[in-house]
Amino acid sequence: MKLKLAVLVQSSEPLGKLMNNPMPSATAFKCAKVLKAVSSELEAYDEARKKAIETHGKDGEISEKSKNWDKFVKELNELLATEVKLDVEKVKSENLSKVEVSPTDLIALDWLIEE
Repeated sequence: MKLKLAVLVQSSEPLGKLMNNPMPSATAFKCAKVLKAVSSELEAYDEARKKAIETHGKDGEISEKSKNWDKFVKELNELLATEVKLDVEKVKSENLSKVEVSPTDLIALDWLIEE
């Protein structure tokens, strides 16, 4: 499955919430594999984001008032547009029928759930 890195960043918190719900063992296994794959990509993203802050910011921080803010935003947007490949299977919605998830979280997890 190929996704933009931005999708993974946006779905990080909803995925964590999903993982805290009881579900059938096979579904939990699939979700755990997804979490492991996503975590790996998010770690790499976080390292790249920190490097961009160090490059364009001052003392490990950056804000809209920073001299290089526009360069930082451009670099971060390019990073978020990067396509990543996850070797995971989608989860069937019927296997999540007893899981309590908000509509907002479901939207963020749309890439993971199939009907």
